[in-house]
Amino acid sequence: MIQLRPATPDDAAVLARFRVLLFEEMGRLTEDKAAFTQASENYFDWALSTDREVAWIAESYGDPVATLAMTLEPMPPKPGRHRLLEAYMHNVYVLPEHRMRGLAKRLVTAALDYAREQGIRRVRLFTSYEARWMYEGFGFTPHDRYLELKL
Repeated sequence: MIQLRPATPDDAAVLARFRVLLFEEMGRLTEDKAAFTQASENYFDWALSTDREVAWIAESYGDPVATLAMTLEPMPPKPGRHRLLEAYMHNVYVLPEHRMRGLAKRLVTAALDYAREQGIRRVRLFTSYEARWMYEGFGFTPHDRYLELKL
C-alpha cells in the first residue's frame, strides 16, 4: 500500500538520497557523490525548516519509494496581488521498480493542490523528455519567456 505524506526536516536524508539517484540516472552527477549527498541533505534540512520549501514522500509499507519537492519563491507584489508566490517543482523521482503506477502523478497532484491552496499561480519545472507527457497532461506548457546568464 502506497501512502503520501508531507516531508519534514527529519526527511532531509531521504530527499537527498533520491536527489542523488535522480542526478545519477540522468548522468549528471560528475562530482564526489558523498559531497553532493551531504550538500543536498544540508539544503533540505535547512529549507524544510523555513517557509521556502515543501516536499512529499510516497512510501510503500513505510519505505520511501518516490519524492517531490517544491521551492516557494516570494516575488515582488503586483497591483491587486500583494502576496505573490511562485513555485519551482523539483526532485520528482520514483524508484525504477515502482514506476508506471501513478506515483509521480499522485505526488504532482498533491503539490499542485498545495500550490492552489497557497494562491500560487505559476509552477515551473525542468523535466526529462521521457516524463514530459505526464506534466503536459496536467497542463504544463513549454515557456521561453525567461532569459538566463550562466556565470
